[in-house]
Amino acid sequence: MAPVRVRKPPRIGPRAGPGRDTRQSAVLSREARRLLPGGVSSPVRAYEPYPRFMARGHGPYLEDVDGNRYVDLCLAFGPLLLGHAHPAVREAIRDRASRGTLFGTPVEEEIIMARMLTRHHPSMERVRFVSTGGEAVSSILRLARAHTGRPAVVKMDGGFHGSLDQLLVQAGSGAAAQPSSAGVLPNPATPTYVVPYNDPDALSECLSMHPDVGLVLLEPVLGNMGLILPRKGYLREVARLTRAAGALLAFDEIITGYRLGLGGAEEFYGVRPDLLALGKVLGGGLPLAAYGGRKEILQRVAPEGPVYQAGTYSGNPLSLAAGCATLRVLEKEGTSRADSATAAIVKGMREELERRGIPGQVSHLANMFSLFFSATPVQDAECARRAAREPFQVLSRRLLEGGVYLAQSPFETSFLSTAHGHRECEFVVDAFRDALRHLPQGH
Repeated sequence: MAPVRVRKPPRIGPRAGPGRDTRQSAVLSREARRLLPGGVSSPVRAYEPYPRFMARGHGPYLEDVDGNRYVDLCLAFGPLLLGHAHPAVREAIRDRASRGTLFGTPVEEEIIMARMLTRHHPSMERVRFVSTGGEAVSSILRLARAHTGRPAVVKMDGGFHGSLDQLLVQAGSGAAAQPSSAGVLPNPATPTYVVPYNDPDALSECLSMHPDVGLVLLEPVLGNMGLILPRKGYLREVARLTRAAGALLAFDEIITGYRLGLGGAEEFYGVRPDLLALGKVLGGGLPLAAYGGRKEILQRVAPEGPVYQAGTYSGNPLSLAAGCATLRVLEKEGTSRADSATAAIVKGMREELERRGIPGQVSHLANMFSLFFSATPVQDAECARRAAREPFQVLSRRLLEGGVYLAQSPFETSFLSTAHGHRECEFVVDAFRDALRHLPQGH
């Protein structure tokens, strides 16, 4: 297929939207469906009648292959906290690529970033770099079993930790609408127990019934059932119960890492886990993740200890360069611009919902938010599943046509970046106001 020529995008403004030409995306989608399952490389990217194929991104904007421009509230599902193509990240990638991208040897960038992580996250006394969040979590599972001698793990209903058989049960993200993936079979040797998020009593009962639990794993803020915040004191009680049971506590901060400040949820909520997984923002738009924890636990990792974990691209210099550049910017500038922009959009959305008498909840923390069509606050995965999905699908499609790109699923969180400003916020709220007029009767 000949390469797609991208026209200069139209200036974005209040009138941009319905009627936009997406014929080239339709052509590419037909070809992709012939070659890829569902036409995508990850299920959450698929939606009807076909997904927009993006050609480039800059700052807070995405541009598709037909030349349409969108205010991006997805940001690749969270990694791009500085926005698309940030100058410092571009320059770091360019400089590193000019000197080689992969050696299969130790590189100085590993030490530079490890120093940053151990400074930002007190729980990370030692660090191991990997390529994906799922790889980080799978390594934590193996490490916890080796350290405790116990095979079982407790996860939260709606928590998504990558496409791992042991954890792809009552998961979030693209798997939120089904109890578990086909092909995932119960494994009596390494059982997984699932308890509701925000329910310490359920966790206490589970730990009492199952002395084989060696690890309690959770997203401190659920981000793959939409955004669901912990109740006051919940994380502290989880930590207390876990340690009383002799198990390890692991925070999956793939989403919250660096979006809640340099110290993530660990610092934000004042709860220190035994093990911690980071990703997304960490790589500055390139594949990079890390796991770490107490020295006496991490010293079990090979070659220092008997827990084997390895990868060709682990700690690759290109991803580390992009990640180090991102963290340097965040150390200097913080996330206040992204936080303020998110607060402005959330305020506008809540006002519009109230003005129209539409039962809706806008969950919000720092530079992340989610909309649930529910009359009551959403505090766990079951509440999120009960929220009305049809109005969200209509709304998200109208926003897409109106020039606002966000994940086309009610179970995904929306994200903002430090590149989003007043102009983009006004545009999003205007588009939201217009999209609400198209909701089905009764909403």
